[in-house]
Amino acid sequence: MSMDYFVEDVKKHRVVMIYRGLGPEECLAFTEVLKETGIRYFEVTLNTPGAMESIKLMKDRFGSEVSVGAGTVLTAEQVKEVADAGGAYIISPNMNEDVIKTTKQLGLYSIPGAFTPTEIVRACEVGADMVKVFPINVVGAEYIRQLRGPLEDIPFMATGGVKLDMVEGLFKAGTDAIGLGVHLLGKEWVETKNWDELQASAKRFLRAAGYTEGGLAL
Repeated sequence: MSMDYFVEDVKKHRVVMIYRGLGPEECLAFTEVLKETGIRYFEVTLNTPGAMESIKLMKDRFGSEVSVGAGTVLTAEQVKEVADAGGAYIISPNMNEDVIKTTKQLGLYSIPGAFTPTEIVRACEVGADMVKVFPINVVGAEYIRQLRGPLEDIPFMATGGVKLDMVEGLFKAGTDAIGLGVHLLGKEWVETKNWDELQASAKRFLRAAGYTEGGLAL
């Protein structure tokens, strides 16, 4: 999949679901349920025990049905481990040039975290495919709107405490996608594995994001 196609596909599907603190079998179970709502992008954070195993298992189980990547990637060595595990993209909380360059050298897609215009532009200069604007919950949608003035062509993924009442405003302000922690769908539904309520919550987020079924398929 080309870089342009990757970005357009993320834009089409709107939501990257973030798994932090879930074990490998839980990641499989949640993905099985959530992919039925239309979510196809799943991020496993590397500060979660068993993260590499989760990435491998998800890749083996679901194949091209979903796209699996890693989050909280802080070093070039971690990028190599993700590539070996079959991850397709690298998401970081910060803008680390070595991480971005290694990601691109290994043929993976790069979504580094940045906050200021200087960081965002530099990330793109180094090779980022999309920039994660983080943390968004402390500044809200208006920050995206202000960034969009001078930075109209850079693909943004807003993440960091995204709640349902923020979603529509973020997309209207100009974000292209959101990163959504699975617990934000409803901590109680996650803990009890109430699949019906979890799916219903995911659909509410997708509707607020403007997702429509029938998006691009890999």
